[in-house]
Amino acid sequence: MPEHTLSPAQGTDIVSAQGCPRSVPGMNRFVKVTSWSASVVLGLSIVLSAAPAFAATPDVVPHVTNASAAGPAVVAIGDSIMEGHGLAPAQAWPALLAQRYGWRLTNLASDGSGFATAGDNGDTFADQVAVALTLHPSIVIISGSSNDLDRTPSTLTADTEQTLRALRAGLPDAQILVVSPVWSDTPEPDRLASIDAQTAADALAVGAQVIDIGQPLSGRADLVLPDQVHPTAQGQQVIARAVARALAVRSSLRG
Repeated sequence: MPEHTLSPAQGTDIVSAQGCPRSVPGMNRFVKVTSWSASVVLGLSIVLSAAPAFAATPDVVPHVTNASAAGPAVVAIGDSIMEGHGLAPAQAWPALLAQRYGWRLTNLASDGSGFATAGDNGDTFADQVAVALTLHPSIVIISGSSNDLDRTPSTLTADTEQTLRALRAGLPDAQILVVSPVWSDTPEPDRLASIDAQTAADALAVGAQVIDIGQPLSGRADLVLPDQVHPTAQGQQVIARAVARALAVRSSLRG
């Protein structure tokens, strides 16, 4: 299987699952989404390094999905939606993509975590990044979070910039995919949209790729658990498809 990479120019693109460009500070190039392509990530390859011992404090708990013994090494960093709150780890959207494309996934996402917010395990995204660096993945998926809604803009911006810079410095050759945060079935708060835009700008500054999937659960109460926050198993599938559609525009990822 041939190795596939993204060109540096493509690393400055924002991809929208709706096929519409988004205006983000510092952005002057956009890519329009095409159709679902199962070959988008299948060709990526790397050998996963041996899993290290994880620090007890904060407690970053990895969920490993070895969908293929020879698949690309991928790490997911995020909150309870990426973790698959209320569901089995294999039902979370990163795990669904891993199963479809043969990734060797380590999902570090955890309840309550954010760029500036410590989650239930006491970890922020920076703590998850610290673990991710020891795994030497070729691909990192990270998503913003509504857990940061109550943080001041200055604090959140500083923590987001620091976390993304540390991720890039530790993994200079990795593909970093920054996925827009997922809200519930209700209208997205203006504050979350503002956080999304700032995170996108910070991501582009470190050469990451911004994957804008919109709000795939909007208006779909049937895709949200009774807590009115977290996706159902079907909701996770909808998110996975939205991410895959956005990734499909990467023309250099050919099967």
